[in-house]
Amino acid sequence: MLILAIDASTGVVTVAVARAEEHAGSEAGREVLAEISVSSRGASEALLSAAHAALSLAGTDLDEVERVLVGVGPGTFTGIRIALASAKALAFVTSTALCKNTTLRALAAPALLGAEKPDVLAVLDAKRRQVFAQRFGGDSARGEILCVAPEQLPIRLAAENASLVVGDGAVRYREVLSGLGRIPSDGSLLHRVTAAGHVLSADLTPVSPGEVVPLYVREPDAEARRELNPWSKA
Repeated sequence: MLILAIDASTGVVTVAVARAEEHAGSEAGREVLAEISVSSRGASEALLSAAHAALSLAGTDLDEVERVLVGVGPGTFTGIRIALASAKALAFVTSTALCKNTTLRALAAPALLGAEKPDVLAVLDAKRRQVFAQRFGGDSARGEILCVAPEQLPIRLAAENASLVVGDGAVRYREVLSGLGRIPSDGSLLHRVTAAGHVLSADLTPVSPGEVVPLYVREPDAEARRELNPWSKA
């Protein structure tokens, strides 16, 4: 089964082409054939061109894809919307099944590979001086997704230290979060959300387009600004 995985939940547009056994669980029986990650402010321009480039590198084309896997967030409001709209459009024109995965699960997946103690805290910078965070162990999440000030995370996760803490939120707030577990060096690839991470960790069971919805966790920035604008309530 050929998979096209896409994510634009962060400042990096990432696309991968992978092959998986039909009933393979997470990691087992899944092989990434090509991956392209592009730092881009214009996800709408970069995503589809990256998808075509990744398919070309893998020596295949869109007609061969049997699953379109998309990251639903949490992350940037605009990037998530663009990725979901693109995934639904690609699935529709090719009559391909859709599946979905969270950004935090994809972030944690590479760090969990081969870990002696499979316990990872994935932390994304949520802006507004907040972070999105969730713990993972083995193939499963341990607890809900949090959206809190970085100073609150050690309080919320008291006595729940992880073996690794990864993500751009861990890098930005290293001093505050270093007590929660080991944070790799700033340049480590473990801090990046990748389409390969989605391939490794996603449930590939098909879902309907109506089930592929953004996972915002908190209200979008535009809504928050609207609430602060007195003219919006006139």
